[in-house]
Amino acid sequence: MTLLPRTGPRIGIYGGTFDPVHMGHLHAAEVFLRTCSLDRLYILPTGITPHKQVRADDDPRDRLHMLEIAFSHPDYADPRIVVSDYEQKQTGKSYTILTLEHFREESGNLFLLCGTDMFLTLPKWYRGDEILQSTSIVCLERTDDPEQHTTILAAAKQYREEYGTEVFLPPFSPIEISSTEIRRRIQANESTEGLLLPAVRAYIDDKNLYR
Repeated sequence: MTLLPRTGPRIGIYGGTFDPVHMGHLHAAEVFLRTCSLDRLYILPTGITPHKQVRADDDPRDRLHMLEIAFSHPDYADPRIVVSDYEQKQTGKSYTILTLEHFREESGNLFLLCGTDMFLTLPKWYRGDEILQSTSIVCLERTDDPEQHTTILAAAKQYREEYGTEVFLPPFSPIEISSTEIRRRIQANESTEGLLLPAVRAYIDDKNLYR
């Protein structure tokens, strides 16, 4: 097993569909940036994802614009945060290892943010062994379930021993928000107060999204 040297600026990678970007996403980005002392954090909305089905009427540009609106808000704007359309500009599926290879040209010191489900299935991902061997993995647990926490600790131990992975499990109090529920509320013309930034909701209403 050959481990790539992890040198250079500390670069965070936070990908997802962000459909739409909500307060839970913003909170996770803030925790990621702070606890890992990142020099730069790339927020990457997916183009064609290999793991999720997107809406038939999905326009990736809308998801990108909503992220730009969210991270320009005074409470969440940070010069270290960059909303990137890199994955959306690629043809074919957005495989994580290909994104990591692209940003490794900027730095060999990459940190990949994972939710619980993603963290536990990483070895099964496309070229998952290479992801684990070349990238620091940061897992933000979605719940305080003790049994799930035990499973995550066991996976972290396996990754460290089998792949030499640097694993971070920072303290995290998740904001439990369902994107599906948000889209349902928008479709029903209900309030999304506390779930979405008002400017993001205004964009959604102006574009008549999720109707």
